[in-house]
Amino acid sequence: MMPNERVLLDRAINGDKQAFTSLVRQYQDRIFGFIMRMTANRESALDLTQDSFLAVWQNLPGFRRDSSFSTWLYQIASNKTINHLKKAKREVPLADNYDAPTNSAGPDDEYERKEQELLLTQALTALPNRQRLVFNLRYYEHLKFHEIARMQGISVSAVKTSFAEALKKLKTRLGGK
Repeated sequence: MMPNERVLLDRAINGDKQAFTSLVRQYQDRIFGFIMRMTANRESALDLTQDSFLAVWQNLPGFRRDSSFSTWLYQIASNKTINHLKKAKREVPLADNYDAPTNSAGPDDEYERKEQELLLTQALTALPNRQRLVFNLRYYEHLKFHEIARMQGISVSAVKTSFAEALKKLKTRLGGK
């Protein structure tokens, strides 16, 4: 935790809303991106990001600091997202920007890129929730296995196994690409 973050956290725990707003600004894009990769739905990701920060604010006085603030924040966001996914239908929506124009070399290249994005989104959404969560936290958020294990309340070897299984399923589903 950076010294500035520690000061902001101390102030936020004592009820300083501006300090908490600064923490939100520091983490909101990362948390939104994480949730977006988990849900593949922009509206759900926005709602879950807001719900996560609301839960952090409400539970901030009870934050024990036995883990870093970011780990605690990801744990709350993960729990909210997993609960949402359990309730949601197992549909694979198109990415929000699937038909948005880009600056690619040509229409064939753009079509290929969008097809690959769609295939990856479908492959990720087909993973069991725990494997998808572990994959996203490790691959996209660059968390260490022991941090993920602490967040999820499971062993490091269980996290490594979930990650390996996710990789194996993604490779199989994507044809080893």
